[in-house]
Amino acid sequence: MRTDSDAGTAWLSGGSPAAEFITRLTWDQLPAEVIERAVMCLTDTLAAMLAGRTARSARAAADLAHAWWPSGPATSIVTGDRLAAPGAAFANAVAANAVDIDDCGIYTWGHPGAQVIPTALALAEERRLTGRELITAIVVGYEVAFRAGRCVNHEQSTIHSAERTYRACGSWGAVACAAMACHVHGLDEATTRHALGIAEYDSPDLPMMRAIDTPGMVKHGVGFGALTGLLSADLARRGFTGIMPGVDSEQFRPFVEDLGRDYYLPHGITWKRFSSCAWTHPALLAIEELRTRHPLPAADIDRVVIETYPDAARLGTRLPTTTEEAQFNLAWPVAAMLVDGRVGPEQVADSRLGSAEIVALCERIEVAVSEEMTRRYYLSEVNDPEGSDSAVVTVTLTDGTVLSSGRVDHVLYPEPGWTREEMHDKFTWLASGHLESSSIPRLLDALANVASADDSSVLVRDLASCLIPVPSEQGAPA
Repeated sequence: MRTDSDAGTAWLSGGSPAAEFITRLTWDQLPAEVIERAVMCLTDTLAAMLAGRTARSARAAADLAHAWWPSGPATSIVTGDRLAAPGAAFANAVAANAVDIDDCGIYTWGHPGAQVIPTALALAEERRLTGRELITAIVVGYEVAFRAGRCVNHEQSTIHSAERTYRACGSWGAVACAAMACHVHGLDEATTRHALGIAEYDSPDLPMMRAIDTPGMVKHGVGFGALTGLLSADLARRGFTGIMPGVDSEQFRPFVEDLGRDYYLPHGITWKRFSSCAWTHPALLAIEELRTRHPLPAADIDRVVIETYPDAARLGTRLPTTTEEAQFNLAWPVAAMLVDGRVGPEQVADSRLGSAEIVALCERIEVAVSEEMTRRYYLSEVNDPEGSDSAVVTVTLTDGTVLSSGRVDHVLYPEPGWTREEMHDKFTWLASGHLESSSIPRLLDALANVASADDSSVLVRDLASCLIPVPSEQGAPA
């Protein structure tokens, strides 16, 4: 194994707050609120993985994983079969983000859990980690993800233009997943720094706004983030060298020097109640607000106008032909909310896209960019207290009645807290139809008490034994 003395690169001579945190963090150092949040993140992302396992993207990723990697110690949540750790992490990450109901993280502009949790679970099965070791690895992953995302996209919050882009989740997620693998494998600081540099250099480019304009199964690149992270740590362990990672640069020192002292996890995660891009959520919350005050039968709606900020407006009102187009869309989730009263995996499933009622309502939805909502949105990106993701929805009924939600704010960080019961309700909802119903309370109890497990991989194997098989035609390529 490499040591500082034989690494042979000048940038290793200085200290690295990131590598120190990754290599030295122990369970005993974790505050109780961080542990509780990590357990809820594990529960939430497992629920998202279950909800996404029938998606065509998840089935394709699982098929590839079985073709490219031999059987091994880790579990595919899509099929329940055993895979080598990289294959399982890749396939499960794609499933976790497949229906866009996985968490969002501060400074990342994206989804840390869909990469961190599948990677942590694959490592847990490979190394038979205790529950405490699993939770500690998860904390490493999230805390590095927040900082790596901030480094990768540090310039974007200053660009207030519809032409801007940014690098999506797999680009910084690769660094976070490499960090977890280094932590679990007990690599030294020099080797860890090389692994982070390999992961950052070899991470996918992922021009996110191009995926908004022409959505495909590529989405946020989370599968490649998980895979690249694991490969990078293994390469570094074998003597492969990397560049100086961004988290080690002097420019970004303020982003990482608080690692181990200020944990972002308790205030830096937003969990989703809707199966669609987070930019749609202010409008969906506005519809919920209207529905509490007025009956809104879809047949009585003549026109809907959504006032919002540029990135949300860019999602557009095109009629979707795939689940990815439905998730990266503004009109479809709003119309589905008005028709069904919820936006879950069912509302964005390929099988639902032919709904005549939702399609007809979509065609009566207009989107306008608001100067005030734009101002508040850009403030939110730099965590200004006045900032928020906001929308106003105005509904005109066929009898001429005009109803307005008023401005509805979606404050992502810190989001109003979820209780453990609410998280368990979400898990039960998303697991329905994917797990034997009698197993759900038992699995929730195991998740709540995972920190006391002598072998956390038992949880994953138990879950796999309860999976309801997916008919093969549901996962057939389009």
